[in-house]
Amino acid sequence: MTSEADIIIVGGGTAGLVLASRLSENPDLQVLVLEAGQDQGQDPRVNTPALWSALVATDSSWNFMTEPQGALNGKQIPIPQGRLLGGTSAMNGLAWIANSKSNVNAWGALGNPGWDWETVNPYYKKTYTLTLPSDEKCEELSLGYVDPQIHTANGPLKVSFPDALIDPVANAWIESLRGMGYAMKHDPFSGQVCGSYINGATIDPIIKTRSYSLNAYYLPAKDRANLHVITGAQVHKVVLEPTTSGELAATGVQYALNGELITAKARLEVIVAAGVYNSPKLLELSGIGSSEILKKFDIPVLVDNPNVGENLQDHPLAGVSFEAQDFLNTKDDMMRGVPEAIGAAMAEYQEKQFGAFTVGGNYSSALLPLADFADSENGARELASVLSSMAPSASEDFEAELTNYVQSVLENKNEATGGYFTYPAQADFRGSGADSSRIDAKLPGNYISICVSILHPLSRGNSHITSAKAEDPPAIDPRYLSHPADLEMLARHTRFVDSIAASEPFASMLKPGGKRSPGAPADLRAVSLDEVKEYVQAAGKSTFHPTSTCSMMPREKGGVVDARLRVWGTRSLRVVDASVIPIIPTGNTQSAVYAIAERAADLIKEDLSKA
Repeated sequence: MTSEADIIIVGGGTAGLVLASRLSENPDLQVLVLEAGQDQGQDPRVNTPALWSALVATDSSWNFMTEPQGALNGKQIPIPQGRLLGGTSAMNGLAWIANSKSNVNAWGALGNPGWDWETVNPYYKKTYTLTLPSDEKCEELSLGYVDPQIHTANGPLKVSFPDALIDPVANAWIESLRGMGYAMKHDPFSGQVCGSYINGATIDPIIKTRSYSLNAYYLPAKDRANLHVITGAQVHKVVLEPTTSGELAATGVQYALNGELITAKARLEVIVAAGVYNSPKLLELSGIGSSEILKKFDIPVLVDNPNVGENLQDHPLAGVSFEAQDFLNTKDDMMRGVPEAIGAAMAEYQEKQFGAFTVGGNYSSALLPLADFADSENGARELASVLSSMAPSASEDFEAELTNYVQSVLENKNEATGGYFTYPAQADFRGSGADSSRIDAKLPGNYISICVSILHPLSRGNSHITSAKAEDPPAIDPRYLSHPADLEMLARHTRFVDSIAASEPFASMLKPGGKRSPGAPADLRAVSLDEVKEYVQAAGKSTFHPTSTCSMMPREKGGVVDARLRVWGTRSLRVVDASVIPIIPTGNTQSAVYAIAERAADLIKEDLSKA
């Protein structure tokens, strides 16, 4: 059993395996990765794109649950997080969405030197290789916005477009939004992200299997003599010891394996890459966090930092399912578990690498500004109304800076505030509890769901330990829509869903007067905004994009790590995962986590070379 290494990485997930691969490129550096889950690299539920949700509510997920959400009528939201080698990159919806230049620059403006667009953008490029489909498919999917010069990297991840199925909805989606003035004018990875488009996905373009941190980063490095990965190892705490300078140094970790508690020594560094909920949990269990919380559970306070576990951000979501025309082949029967539908789709996938099993969660997408503000007569007044609901508390610097950033995005017609996508099945927006993370087709017939999330929420929550036991889950309270401006924005974006549904040619995909999501008004545009808000509060859910519980920023602003991702008040201890993102990205977080991990690897190499 490996009990000593130069660097110990806690978590073999999305970021952890990137770090393991990059840091072990130095043969003189011994790297140990401790992962609580198992290696499921051969599991078809991981590798088959369409089975992306099959591991939810299994032992491959941490199966967290939020506290009751007051602004969502007391609903509890299940939160899937990967508990297997590859982490959430092994079980997400595979969408590869760009971040915006303004968002990354906002990270740096908080007091994080080296985290501006010009510095970070090369790391986005470094992570992936984009493959375009045939010219005919490019035209069908309106991929003319893709600029090959922007995608210059030859990165480990494989990203492709949905070219192995027949889907008239995708083209109808693009054409309808183009007709409404929302064509994608720039390559999203240019940093200018606004418009409708078919997004890429982390899918191998040839064999149509998931590309993720395990097969893209870890497998090519697996046989290195200096890289060791232990699965089934749950870390209980980081071992911290005082130094002569008065700081605390991370010297190792304690972890449980097969019922035995083991201490592993870190000669140089410990890197926590355990995810948005487990990373702050591990810091708290190790004595880093709010003294009030730690004392409650008799944990010695080593670093009193009440910012640990705070600033939790996520993209709240709502939407409507519309009954689709009979000629469309949706996924409703597969979601219902109809054997014939599943068997036919699986056969087509295995024999031809074609059909519904070749794609993941969604690909017909749009990142849009609020249409209400574009109205020549009332737009300025509507914008002023929303901005007036955003006054920050004068007592918190970060809240003021976050508010200023969100206001700047709202005021810029070329910046997106809503993330839209379609899903070819019925969605249970009103469900609550352990089963509500699954998309359940309960009504008869075929459906197309249009979902929308707000990209820049002002509501922030927290995640904290509930005991001193590593086995106990944290208490997670995202406080969805608790800020009145978030409810206002999500209601307005959700109302626009009916405008899209009524626009041709997308409208021709739907049955006139067909069934809709239970509880949804017949037309969201025909009821008051207050009624739309009531629907949104009933239908609200998570897009599962949590970030920011160990935010990178000055400690006095609410930071947990500095600009080199070192934990404030310690030495040789870092956090590298989505928890360090101080302001949630524009769109899905997957690409941002990979880029951050790549940048972190270089920062660590620089620091080690100077030691």
